[in-house]
Amino acid sequence: MLEARTRKPGSTGWHTGPLRAGAVGLVMIALLAGCSSLKKSIDRINHEASSSGGLESFIQDELTTKFHRSVRSVSCTPYTDQVLPGDTAHLSCLVRFANGTSYTAAATITDPSTDPDVAVNHFSFQDPPGVDITTAPLPGPTVMGSATSPASLFIARNLAPVIKRLTARFGSHDLIVQLALYPGELEAVIAGKGGTAWAASFTDSGGLTVGPPVSFSGSRSGIAFSQFVPGVIQRLAKLIVAKGKVPPGQLGRFVLTSLPHDNAGWNIYLTSGTTRFQAYVLGDHLVMITPGGTRALR
Repeated sequence: MLEARTRKPGSTGWHTGPLRAGAVGLVMIALLAGCSSLKKSIDRINHEASSSGGLESFIQDELTTKFHRSVRSVSCTPYTDQVLPGDTAHLSCLVRFANGTSYTAAATITDPSTDPDVAVNHFSFQDPPGVDITTAPLPGPTVMGSATSPASLFIARNLAPVIKRLTARFGSHDLIVQLALYPGELEAVIAGKGGTAWAASFTDSGGLTVGPPVSFSGSRSGIAFSQFVPGVIQRLAKLIVAKGKVPPGQLGRFVLTSLPHDNAGWNIYLTSGTTRFQAYVLGDHLVMITPGGTRALR
């Protein structure tokens, strides 16, 4: 017979009495259920903190905010806890939409850092079918590079030949509707007449790569090749370092954006943190944007 020590109300001593096996069973079941729930919570937290969890969250956020797709779930395999500095992990991600459709996306997690004590994950994934590349997110870089490198595309003499090749390939009348410039890579979408667009990328190792023509409907805003000026990129980078007190190695990327009053401009992001910079496409009105506010850099 199972026994348990219980205190009798109003008593100062312990009394020993019988405890039915069914009651103990209920206690044990409750304890086991509590342990199981705790383990699931720990597993969920560990998964969310992993590189795989970060990729799954990134895909869901991108599809929701930029593609305007309602996502039910994202599951990526193989499970990747952490990507080593300078390494890239390749995963396959099953995306299920709220409307019952799904697709499998090839995805990558890259840690471009060289510091083993700092984990920096860059995510990219295959667009869902039927994507309009003129509005879809640009892919992440395969070659991050460093702004302090002599080969950096933030230096005018390195960027100028790239723009020249783009102009020769597409023609001066086509528009750059999307563009992200990294120290080691350029990603862009070029729109031509007749509702045709091309994805284009450039790296030192791979040269210029142009994707197949893709149709789109409606009008698109962009900049002419003549407005993409290498000297402007270099000057803004130097101003951010000098006036914004930013170490040169922390300059991350220039992203073409739309500013108020139909003006084109640049969002300039650092490799980490929430601070960013913004300027018109020809370099005017450079400002520093932080959680605490915005100030002009002159």
